[in-house]
Amino acid sequence: MTSLRSSLRNLVSAVLDLLYPNFCGVCGSFLFRDHYFVACKECWEENFTPYIGEKCSICGHPLEFLPGAPGICKRCLEKKRTFNFDSVSYFTLYQGLPEFAVKEMKFSRLKPVAHLIGKTISSHFLTAVKSLNVDLVIPVPVSAETLKERGFNQTEEILNSVGINYILLLEKPFTPKKQSTLSFKERSENVRGVFKVKIEFKMELFGKSVLLFDDVFTTGATANEIAGLLKRYGARKVHVYTVCYTPFLGSARM
Repeated sequence: MTSLRSSLRNLVSAVLDLLYPNFCGVCGSFLFRDHYFVACKECWEENFTPYIGEKCSICGHPLEFLPGAPGICKRCLEKKRTFNFDSVSYFTLYQGLPEFAVKEMKFSRLKPVAHLIGKTISSHFLTAVKSLNVDLVIPVPVSAETLKERGFNQTEEILNSVGINYILLLEKPFTPKKQSTLSFKERSENVRGVFKVKIEFKMELFGKSVLLFDDVFTTGATANEIAGLLKRYGARKVHVYTVCYTPFLGSARM
């Protein structure tokens, strides 16, 4: 019976691939049967890989793009930046296939891509959780408006496939302006007061070490706002882990 069901699923998958053809976002090959929805299996495994370069100890930025002092990027060094969060970890950089996959997941509402991302980062993420010795994993929420439009919260779906317990401690009562259109200062102001700790969890944070999970880190405005909120409710430490980190390549308004 199991074999029959598997054969039927494979048949249905093959028929859908023929009826609704799609192509690999990297090599352009036709995606048929054993694929990753936005890329062929080979391209996904070759391009959706961990970043292994040195990172800024303050903001997490890859030092190869913003060299400053040992362990600190040029931006944090020159501007003496500080954040409410205690560290930043991430799986890969927000460029190439990872950027394409995240955008397709969110804006084309491809929930299966979230599950694939979760499986891809699982080992790396669980290692980070263990090394940081965190008590709680908290996904960044989306607003009710975004949830209705997209149909799912990508951070929750990714964590479901990672296979780790998490707590829906935060809520986002309204949708602010899109962060992508704003400067660093404007982004910080745009997310101020946007997130809330749910009333039933207000005592959960005291003395806890927390890992905040998101899909993309760009300027750190969202993570910084939430970290400050969590610490006001008693969190001892707030670490950040994102799937992708956006490297500053000279064109962003910071």
